Amino acid sequence: MSNTLSDITVKLNVETPSVPVNMGNLALFVKGDRQNVEGFNSYEDLQKVYGSNDLVKQVANGYFSQDDHGNKLFVITYTDVATAATAFYGEGWEFATVIPGVKVVTPSENAGDDQNKEKEAVTVDTTNDLADTVALSNLIDGKKERFAVVGVPATAENVEKIADTKKAFGNSPRTILFVSGANQAEAEYGVGGLVGAVGNETVGDVTWKFRKIGGVKPVDLTVTQIQKLHENNAFTYVTKAGLDQTSEGKTLSGEFIDALHGDDWVKASLETELQRLLSNSSKITFDAAGIAQIDATVTAVLTTATNNGIISVNPETNAGEFTVTTASRAQSSEEDIAQRNYTGLKFSYTRSGAIHTVKVNGQINI
Repeated sequence: MSNTLSDITVKLNVETPSVPVNMGNLALFVKGDRQNVEGFNSYEDLQKVYGSNDLVKQVANGYFSQDDHGNKLFVITYTDVATAATAFYGEGWEFATVIPGVKVVTPSENAGDDQNKEKEAVTVDTTNDLADTVALSNLIDGKKERFAVVGVPATAENVEKIADTKKAFGNSPRTILFVSGANQAEAEYGVGGLVGAVGNETVGDVTWKFRKIGGVKPVDLTVTQIQKLHENNAFTYVTKAGLDQTSEGKTLSGEFIDALHGDDWVKASLETELQRLLSNSSKITFDAAGIAQIDATVTAVLTTATNNGIISVNPETNAGEFTVTTASRAQSSEEDIAQRNYTGLKFSYTRSGAIHTVKVNGQINI
């Protein structure tokens, strides 16, 4: 993906008419006294380092408590959130959240091993927390990939001002606003639980609505309050037909999370597989044979995306609704040929979508 050493550039232009990489990893951004990144494979490992930071532990506990969580959770300490996100963009996280109200102080060099010495969590002024969260959201929007996740307690007061909260993010297409828990600690657990429960499932195989999250309690909100959240493209955790589940699965712009996550999977898979083709081949010739190899690689990725449920299936042919076109050497510019830069491949696909509501018309005969 972006900001990694690669010879491949994949651009997706999404038209909305009338795991090569782990796609479920979460990064926690925590204000600190220096820019740093650490990766953890379990809640116990994180607890050794951030045992005094309750909110970090809450997110991590929610994340690692889910059966199918990603293989790693990152803690990124920052002095400037956008700078840190850019510096550590290549670490392999797909989802990110800012932890409010604390600052991590790194032990001095003579205090012991930094990796094993517990970081000190200091309560700080939360005035800039929203600004930091918005800055991270804006950076992710600019990249047109990955997701910022914001946890908000499910209180009547927060529901009343949900439109203002949404406005602060400018209808972000890449920000998820999840409303759960009675306080900020429970809301942070909900963030970790949401990503841990759904983010690492086979991309394209699941929607983010109807999902069960271990350890998250259904909210005590009225139907009207929940509808107000949905009107502002936030969602929460409820009980329907006796089953606890997420109430929706959209980002703040109204885009469905699974559709965007599928786009990210396609982009990451193409970058990975094309880079692998170039790296593992003795030579990809700039002719019909070499171009055919590139075509076949892209077709294979899009076929897998179809099988996973990212791309729609044509009911007449049972094939994925995607196209791959390539320009021949004769159609390429002399400059591109001289620079060994192939720019002649294009593809498009139709998202599969999902059914979230059902309306049934019945008739009673007497």
